[in-house]
Amino acid sequence: MSALINVMRAELFKSAKKKRTYIMATLLWVILPIIALIVGKIAYVTLNTNFAGNNGVDAQTVVQAFASPFGIARLSLVLPSIISPSFYIIVLALLAALFIGEERNQNMWKTTLVAQPNRFSVLLGKFLVAMILFGILMLGSYLLSFVYGGIGTLFLPTDFSGDWLYLAKLYLLQWLFGVAGMSFAFLMIWWFKNISLGIISIFFLPALLEGIYTVYATVVGFKPVNQLNIFFQGLKLRTTLENLPKYFFSKNFYAPARDPLSNVITELGGNLSNNSDLGPLANIIGANITLTHSAKVMAVYALVFGLIMLWSFRRRDVS
Repeated sequence: MSALINVMRAELFKSAKKKRTYIMATLLWVILPIIALIVGKIAYVTLNTNFAGNNGVDAQTVVQAFASPFGIARLSLVLPSIISPSFYIIVLALLAALFIGEERNQNMWKTTLVAQPNRFSVLLGKFLVAMILFGILMLGSYLLSFVYGGIGTLFLPTDFSGDWLYLAKLYLLQWLFGVAGMSFAFLMIWWFKNISLGIISIFFLPALLEGIYTVYATVVGFKPVNQLNIFFQGLKLRTTLENLPKYFFSKNFYAPARDPLSNVITELGGNLSNNSDLGPLANIIGANITLTHSAKVMAVYALVFGLIMLWSFRRRDVS
C-alpha cells in the first residue's frame, strides 16, 4: 500500500506541473460555460424579435434549456460527447500519454522501476491518478455550472430548476465508464511505444472498426443470403452480427453523456419520432441502448483492456 501511495503522490506532483492539465480544465470549466452564456444572451435577444415570435418560438424555454445553471451543467456533459473526436476521448488520450507515454519518451522507465520495482503498484498508481484527474475535470464542470448559471440569472430569464440528482448520476456514470476508456488509452500508447501513434489509434481505431462493420452491413448486408454472407448464415451468426452495434465501444461509452439529448430536443419543441427534427443527432438518439446495457458492456471492455494491459506491462522489458 505504501508503494502505491508513493507512486500516486509522485504522479500527482508531476501532473500539477503540466500545462495540458490546466488547458483541459480551462476549456471545460471556463470557455464552454462562457460561450453558453454568450449564445444564451444572443438567442434571447434574437428569439424575442417579432419574426421569431411569429414562428411561435418561446425564447425563455430555449434559453433555460442551455444557458440556465442546469442547462450549462447538462451542456457540459453532453457537448463533449458529440464532437468528433470527442473531448472525453481527447482527455483520456492526453492523460494516458502523460502517465504511460512520457516515461518512454524521456527514457525514464528504468529509473522509475528501479525506484519502485513493483510494476503492479506503478501501473495502478498511474491509472488511479489519471482517473482522479478525469473525475476532477467532470466534477468541476458540474459544480461550476452553479456559478456561471447563477451569474447568467442576472441578465437572463433563467433559474436553478432541473433534475440535478439524476444529472449528477449521469456525470458519475460517465466517469465510471472512463475506466474502460482509460484502460484502452493506456493499452494503445503502451503497445505502440509511440505517443503519436497511440493517440491516433485511440481517436480512430474504434471508429475504423465500427465503420468497417457499417460498410459491410450497408453494401452486403445479412439478408437475403448471397455468396458474400452465406458463411455467416451457415454458422447461424446472422442475428449476432446484426445486433453487434449494440456492443460497439463508442455507442456505449458515451451513453450517459448522450442520455439527456432526447430531453433537450423535446424541450426545444422537436419531435423525437421525426428524424428531420433531429438532424445529425438522429443516429445518436436512435441508438436504443439502455444505461444498464451500456454499463455491462463497458465493464467487459474495462476488464479485457485492463487484464491485457496488466499482463503486457508486467512481462514486457522497458527501455
